[in-house]
Amino acid sequence: MAPQAARHRHSAKRRLIGAGAVAAAAGIALTATLVVNANAAWTSTWNVTASGWSGQDDPQVSIDRSGDALFAWAAMDNANSSYFRVQTRVKYANGTLGATRTLSPDGRAISWVQADSDDTGDSSVVWQQDSTVVGRRVASSGSLVGSLQMLSTPGSPATTPSVAVTPGGSSMVAWTEIRDGSWYAVARRLKLDGTLGAVHTLGSGSAEPPAIGVDRNGQFVVAWVRGSEVVAKRMTATSISAAKVLTTPIAAYGGFGMVRVGVDRDGDAVISYHSGGGDRAQVWASRWSHTGTLSNPLRISTSTENVDFHHTLGTDLDGDSMIVWVRNNAGKRELYGRKLSAGGTLGAITSLGAGDRPDLALDDDGDGMLVSQTTTAISTPPYSVTKATARLISRSGTFGSAKTLTTDGRVPQVAARPTAVFTTTWQQESYPYTIKAITGP
Repeated sequence: MAPQAARHRHSAKRRLIGAGAVAAAAGIALTATLVVNANAAWTSTWNVTASGWSGQDDPQVSIDRSGDALFAWAAMDNANSSYFRVQTRVKYANGTLGATRTLSPDGRAISWVQADSDDTGDSSVVWQQDSTVVGRRVASSGSLVGSLQMLSTPGSPATTPSVAVTPGGSSMVAWTEIRDGSWYAVARRLKLDGTLGAVHTLGSGSAEPPAIGVDRNGQFVVAWVRGSEVVAKRMTATSISAAKVLTTPIAAYGGFGMVRVGVDRDGDAVISYHSGGGDRAQVWASRWSHTGTLSNPLRISTSTENVDFHHTLGTDLDGDSMIVWVRNNAGKRELYGRKLSAGGTLGAITSLGAGDRPDLALDDDGDGMLVSQTTTAISTPPYSVTKATARLISRSGTFGSAKTLTTDGRVPQVAARPTAVFTTTWQQESYPYTIKAITGP
């Protein structure tokens, strides 16, 4: 799916009842307890990858409005461990698992697979391979559309693509590439029939990945790091806006990165990012309305925190957002989260305990799920174990209790159906590194 972009969802009811007390002095809430049964209505875990195949770090999942899920990952044949290839597979809402499809030739340098789907399940899958950004369309049936397409500029090393797909199926891919020793942010359409649009050089950039989201009218928001600031542009079928600088009031902090984008139905955007300057790394968010109004950046983490590398953002169709980040507390990684309302009001910070590599998805009305991993040291080989967990999120911003999805899994990713049902995928940590998935609750 589009990384941290608003998905096209609609929820029928609230799943959670608010709970948890707020520690007023620190502005941090105790971890909430889930009133409904978090273990109800989950499917059994299934294998996404075929027998004899391993999956690479960071598998992706994207869901259409009928509940069909597309999985995309970099796979390796265990009989030939030198090469990877990009593969996809569809799990239909009725439980049927489609055939595995291979999108790419074999290669040693395949990574950063990303995917997103339109309302009816037609999808775009993009990745970096041999210092180029490439992509391919996948039909709702799971079959491939057109040929493999090279999106980036020939001869210019390119990396870290992101993709978003409109409700009608047109997709926009954004990435960074090096030209004559300088970084640039670049975007290009990958159309429904598998053909390409024109290359759009958005402006100077950095090695940081760009982020992209799309509204229900097909307007894209692309945000990226440009020098010592975070900027964003809006893109339609006929126009590209001027760059909007999001970080001017906090420019002294410098060193921005980890940009995320969430977009509501009308095009109001929330862009979150890290700042690396000042006394401590921080997480911030800027709100950029579809009419062009830009709010002052909001400090999401507290000024006393030492924010770690990862954070995640989700935005529902009404414009309410959830942000979860990792805090480094004396060498231990802990998760914290809070709500940012469509009106710009920040909720209390909730402490979620140990965790890393968070990802979250919200349905149309803001019911959501947070997934993350936790690594624990042990005294015998392999000397650590990693488990993946999930928490439901209410539209009011309350986090439910943690459900262990697996005691042998890492880098979970999650996508939402329109009505508060979620599919999570992860990589098995132990050999043969199978890609697995589960749906619920």
